[in-house]
Amino acid sequence: MSAVTFETKSSSASSSTSSLVRQKRQVDPNVLAAIKRATPPKPKILIPLLRLLLFQLYFLPTSFIAIPLYMLRCIVPRFRLNRNWSFISAVYIMVVRRVMRNLIRFGVQPIAPRKGGLRDRNTLVATVASCLNLSGPGGSVVLAKENIKALKLNATHGRPDKVWIPPAGPEYLDGILAVKAGPNDRRKIVTDVYTGPPLLDAKWLKWSIRALWFTHKPQIVPSQPRSKNKPTRPVMCYFHGGAGVTFNAGDLHMGQNLAKTFARHAGIDVFSVDYNLAPFAPSPVQLYQALSGYLYLVDELGYAPEQIYIGGDSHGSWLTLQLERYLRSYKHLLFENAESVKIPGLVLLSPWIAPEDLSFRSRERNVGQDIIDLSYEDWGVSAQGLNKLPFPLSDPWNTHANKSPAECAALPPCFIANGGSETLVDEGQHFANMLRKAKGLPSSTSNQRIILSPGELNCKVVHHVYPHQVHDYFTVDTEISKAAKVYKQIGTWIKFTQTLL
Repeated sequence: MSAVTFETKSSSASSSTSSLVRQKRQVDPNVLAAIKRATPPKPKILIPLLRLLLFQLYFLPTSFIAIPLYMLRCIVPRFRLNRNWSFISAVYIMVVRRVMRNLIRFGVQPIAPRKGGLRDRNTLVATVASCLNLSGPGGSVVLAKENIKALKLNATHGRPDKVWIPPAGPEYLDGILAVKAGPNDRRKIVTDVYTGPPLLDAKWLKWSIRALWFTHKPQIVPSQPRSKNKPTRPVMCYFHGGAGVTFNAGDLHMGQNLAKTFARHAGIDVFSVDYNLAPFAPSPVQLYQALSGYLYLVDELGYAPEQIYIGGDSHGSWLTLQLERYLRSYKHLLFENAESVKIPGLVLLSPWIAPEDLSFRSRERNVGQDIIDLSYEDWGVSAQGLNKLPFPLSDPWNTHANKSPAECAALPPCFIANGGSETLVDEGQHFANMLRKAKGLPSSTSNQRIILSPGELNCKVVHHVYPHQVHDYFTVDTEISKAAKVYKQIGTWIKFTQTLL
């Protein structure tokens, strides 16, 4: 049997077979040999440090001039970027805008976390080094003394809120995640949702990625690998934002402001996958690492697919929709009783739906008051190499607004949240209406309402727009109390969607 047959036989199985059990897929021996030969990728250290240094040398001194000017400007409401903001919010959002524009200007990125690396040890020095690297201290679990003693948590055994996810094996990978057998691999992968060459370098199957737990209560010990007790509560498999090129699952904004607050107010444990950033990890590596995180919850921690919600903010929402598409398209490779598997719901916060500009008016209308600049998207698209993939940027793998009506109808329940003053609010509304139309739901909704009513739209599509809020306001320090109101609604929505399973 040829090498091509090994790849294409498993690919077509989803359409030609209705088997209810996970198929034992043969993997091309050339692919196995390539994985065996491969060595883990080596992240760059010097260039990120130099970029960070240049950023700080410029940003800190000039801030002593800029911030007082912002304060003077914001005294009068009509001179604020949005006159509906409070003085504190107006000043802080201007500072965040300045931070974001200079992060883009200098190309600032944290150094990739590495298992066993200095920044991921359980020491004070490691914590300081991580913060200086814009990576943050990590997850959020405060353990009682008896739990610490029971789990023997120390520098040898590690923290319970930080885990290292083993890379998913090649038997789970097909289509867009098919593994290259070598630099000259000329195979053609043929599946229902992807036709083209293998895209994933074998070296990524040698690289573990970090994930951080943010539990719904501070003293809750998260599920441990191969525990005798199966988890009984739902969990959120989460992906942070940042255009695929910035931020980190454990930093102050994505970790403490968003994930920790989300977990505590929605009442759900958040498993935040710290996928690697581009260009170190070009597309589709981030999708592969997202899949590895999801499979870790299933295979190592014992969660059933029906317990695992998938969510993210901004680019993390884009990655959420990519992962859902892969899980649905290749479920015959991933699950026992594949045909009965259901994903309970998706949470899309300030979602990035269309890397290809489809002329959404809010992109131009709101860019003058939003924290992100349109060049942020350009950086993400370029660094991830989305324009270099063997399919156009308009393909549904990249532009989720181009999903077919049948695919939209197949999506699980979605909770979509936007800020009313963000550049991406129109595409959030567009995507919500696409889903409603495909599912035969009413196209209108009470976007401005804060309270989610039981059974609203059967919970299948909920779109919440918080008036006057910026992109990803969930991460902004001054807006956390507003974000918490949305998380409470999501917690209610999660309870409702559990009744649909």
